[in-house]
Amino acid sequence: MKRVALIASAAAAALLLAALAYGAVAPQTKTHQFRCTDKNTSLYFLVYERGGNLSGGHLYVENMQVGVLAAEWAGTGVINAKLVGNTANNISFHLHREVKKVLVVNSSTPKRVEVCAADYKYQ
Repeated sequence: MKRVALIASAAAAALLLAALAYGAVAPQTKTHQFRCTDKNTSLYFLVYERGGNLSGGHLYVENMQVGVLAAEWAGTGVINAKLVGNTANNISFHLHREVKKVLVVNSSTPKRVEVCAADYKYQ
């Protein structure tokens, strides 16, 4: 009976250590959230960050998901977000964390157009 209790305790300890090790290794997920209103239309950009790397996101208009985003860093404090499946692959959004603005960018020309001032949240 003591042997069974000892084996069960050792197995429980091993499972606890494995769970703690997994929790320490699993990448932390955070989000970059940009919300703005322009001409009475609500835009919401949600970009995911896992383990310090951007890993896509979603675009919402009037709280309805309208697109999936491919995201990458475009400089210090700027996220370049493109709509997945968009045939105009030279058009993207620049989401500025510091100045809290959303711009539409045409990479074929040096033209950038401000869409709106945005509320930014990182959590």
